Amino acid sequence: MSEQKKLSKFQLASYGAPALPLSMVGLPLAVYLTPVYADSQGFGLSLGFVGLMLAISRVFDGITDPVIGFLSDRFKTRWGRRKPFVLIGLPIYILGVWLLWIPPIEFGEVKWFGISFNIGYPYLLLVLMIMYIGATIKDVPYSAWGAEIATDYNERTIVMSWKEAFTVAGSLIGALTPAMLVFWGYTKPTDNVYFLTIAIAIIMPILVLNMLVSVPEYPVKEKSEKPLPLIVIFRYVWANIPYRKLVIIFLFATIGSAMTNSLSFFFVKHVLLAGDLYGFYLAPYFLSQIVAIPLWFKLSRNIGKHRATMAAILWYSIWSCFIPLITIAPQAWFTSMELTHLAAMLPSDWAASLNSTFEGIPTGKFGFFIIIMCLKGSAIGALSALPMAMAADVIDLDSAQTGKKQGGAYFSIWGMTRKLAYALGLVVGTTAATIVGFNSLADPINDPNSYSSLLWLACLYSIIPALFTLIAVPMLWNYPLTEEKLAEIQADIAEQEKEQDPQPSTT
Repeated sequence: MSEQKKLSKFQLASYGAPALPLSMVGLPLAVYLTPVYADSQGFGLSLGFVGLMLAISRVFDGITDPVIGFLSDRFKTRWGRRKPFVLIGLPIYILGVWLLWIPPIEFGEVKWFGISFNIGYPYLLLVLMIMYIGATIKDVPYSAWGAEIATDYNERTIVMSWKEAFTVAGSLIGALTPAMLVFWGYTKPTDNVYFLTIAIAIIMPILVLNMLVSVPEYPVKEKSEKPLPLIVIFRYVWANIPYRKLVIIFLFATIGSAMTNSLSFFFVKHVLLAGDLYGFYLAPYFLSQIVAIPLWFKLSRNIGKHRATMAAILWYSIWSCFIPLITIAPQAWFTSMELTHLAAMLPSDWAASLNSTFEGIPTGKFGFFIIIMCLKGSAIGALSALPMAMAADVIDLDSAQTGKKQGGAYFSIWGMTRKLAYALGLVVGTTAATIVGFNSLADPINDPNSYSSLLWLACLYSIIPALFTLIAVPMLWNYPLTEEKLAEIQADIAEQEKEQDPQPSTT
């Protein structure tokens, strides 16, 4: 392959940095959207219908991915193929985020064509579509760009690890923000997303513009200049066996992730009776991801990305099994972990404020839950960074076969399948919770849900998503694209490029 300079640490950081505000959006979108729109302290809409609006918007989002991916593969400017899309998508995305969390209208019942409904449902669908259009325009080329700026097997893991580190750091900021806001009396989900939205609107443009200036986009060198028809591209993609395995594997994993994210807040509020402490759980949970990323990266260098991913899946699944046990166990078992004991480590004013706020609320289970979730969460970074690095590897296999650089097509199809799977997971999670009798608008203290519905909620939140993730293990066992195999493929590509341009560059 043509020589590319190794990226400096500043360039690696500049490429990964936009993932920080992006994950600051992603965290509330994943775990706060259902509480904000379907909780009694939010906009008070139906959990089932909110889940449906989320699913419809995700389907729309998935369909647009291939369009942007194919366009960015064919789009050539003096600034590159990917950078213009990132710049165009940025303001659209920020507008959608602002309208989602800070709506300019009051929600209420309206009547159109003889049908009464809450205006909140079509509004939610519309702003989600705006936000997802902006996200697709910038994110698909952004991911493809990341696959193209590094060619070495392990350097790609480094690129994705930097990006994942910023992703988790952004999630940590998003988690710490509501935790800190508690001390100023802001405990509602709507309060949390308000402050996060303002921060995102300021930080994201700065980091994205720095990336566009600082990170190189190397000129494309393809054996074949003739664009391939869309049907031919799909045929090559489906024939790419390692890529096909990755898509199937993480389709199921994404279904499980969507179920967990959509039900996370309700589990903490209704099972652990600690909804106002939700930010305190998110902070150590995401911190554990940051701490563990270098360990998973080291493991992947020793045993390969696919085996390290298998290990992360097994670790994640083991600790998921403990979640329903917290539901079953009596509160008396967790007395030593009550907030009143843990708060003694905080400054006296903070401790007094917390003890006053949560007086009479049993919070012992919450402390134990944090420990379990830190152990479980330490695998999340690996389950994000390693598959993305593996996806970058399979694009080289396509390049060897087609002579094209089609990272946009591959990452768009990858994104489309994951988003459609996420939509399915949202429907499955929120609908199943409703079917088993869970009511998201119920008062967890004075008018709690039934014991059986809470136990089912715990299983839908942990056990069933873990089962979806475990499907990947046997499929990854004999994953064919190892470091050695990738080196052979890249040698073939280098030979093809040499035949195309036998004269060495003098620059």
